[in-house]
Order: sequence, then structure tokens, then C-alpha cells
Amino acid sequence: MKKTKRLALLSVLLLASVGLAFVAQASGVLGGLAGNGEDVEISMRTVVVPSLTTTLPHVFEEKATDIVLVDSWIQEFLDGADNYIIQVSNVLDVKNVYDGGRAIELETRVGFAKVTIKITNDYGEEIGVQVIEAIVDMVNEEITERYEVTPEVIKPKVKEGITPLSELMNNHSDYYDVIVTVSGKVSSLGEGVYLLGEAFESLFELDELVTVIYSHEEATVDVSGIENGDIVTVTGKFGEPNLIYATKIEKQ
Repeated sequence: MKKTKRLALLSVLLLASVGLAFVAQASGVLGGLAGNGEDVEISMRTVVVPSLTTTLPHVFEEKATDIVLVDSWIQEFLDGADNYIIQVSNVLDVKNVYDGGRAIELETRVGFAKVTIKITNDYGEEIGVQVIEAIVDMVNEEITERYEVTPEVIKPKVKEGITPLSELMNNHSDYYDVIVTVSGKVSSLGEGVYLLGEAFESLFELDELVTVIYSHEEATVDVSGIENGDIVTVTGKFGEPNLIYATKIEKQ
């Protein structure tokens, strides 16, 4: 099988502000606050975000990506990869802990970027998925931290049966790049949506939890008989962030 490497640069969570912070309060899990290479687990109930945030210039994202792609440690992972997706985001550090650990205050680490690389390998009926991350000092243009977030996990390409949307949300990484079948109520069909920094029209929301894209490079699915409020079953590949690239849509 010939390997075709595909690099997709997802935009954009880089927030440029000094002292930008939010408070997370208890009841679930908040993971991957990558400031020191360690995962932080904390209960979550609400997230309060400042009303004023600004995204960093596109050239800043490109620079972080360029720095990471020439790193020899990272190249060892990418050289044999079938596909990889790069996502650039802000680095969050824990600023304060309140109420005996039930609430935390986070702030962005100004001048730094977190680069997450999700790698997939095709093994016939199975796929391998792993994630590596790096923290980039944008002022000195160097990587300060590198770590393998998850070793390669081998899983089936196709998940049989209908997968509850709650299962996708709760075990997101288990289904990345897997073909799944889900069911739910259609909304936002026919409305333009601003997604990943671009305007898209060929999509709709399913139970307001995942976004279904029905026209993409692998398929175009006819939705002429579907309206908002309809219950549909969708089969397609699950991807970031909470997207399903549909290959089949059936109205119930």
C-alpha cells in the first residue's frame, strides 16, 4: 500500500492577551492543561471565559508549525506516518486554586504555543492513532517541551452498530478517524456556519452535539429530502473537532 502523507493545519485557538484567565469549577474531567507536560484532572461544572479575546495572526500559527516540523524528535514520529494533523493552540497554566481544589483559575502563557500532532497509520482493517505535543517559545523560536501524549492505539476502522452520541463525546479519542454510525435530530441545515476559520454550507448539526459534513473530498451525500427537525442516521468518519464526514445519511 502506498502511503500518502496529508498535513492538515487546523486553526486556531491561540489567544493573545495578557492575564487572560478563566475559572473552571467542579464536576467532570479537565485534562491536558499543558504547561508543564503533565495532565491536570479536575471536576468541572462551569467555565467562565473573559468576553474579550483575540486570535493570534495566522503567521504566528505557521511559525509554530514550521519550528515543530524541523525538530528531529518529532520527525522520527512523522517519517513513517500515513497521515497527520497539526493543531496549534494556546498554552494554559494553573494560576490559582480555590475552595480546596474544587475551582481553579487558568491563564494563558503569553508568547508560547502548544502544537498537537495527531498521527494515523493505515493497517488494513485497523488504524493506529497516537498523539504527540510540543510547547514552542515563540520569542526565541525554540521548542521547550516535547512529549508523547498517547502511545499508538490500534483500533478497528469501522465501529459496528449505532454509537450513541454521548459515547462519542465521552470517549472522543477512541473514535478519532473511525467510521461510525450515529442517530439524532437535524438542526442548522441550510445555514452557513463558520468553522475552523472558514465558512461552510454543506453541513448540519446532529442533536447540537456533532457537526455532520455531507459534501467533502470523499463523498457528496444528497440531503434534498431532509429538513431541520428530522431524525436521521448518519454513517461517516469521525474527526476533530466533533465532526463526522458523512458517506451515508438516512431519514428515519
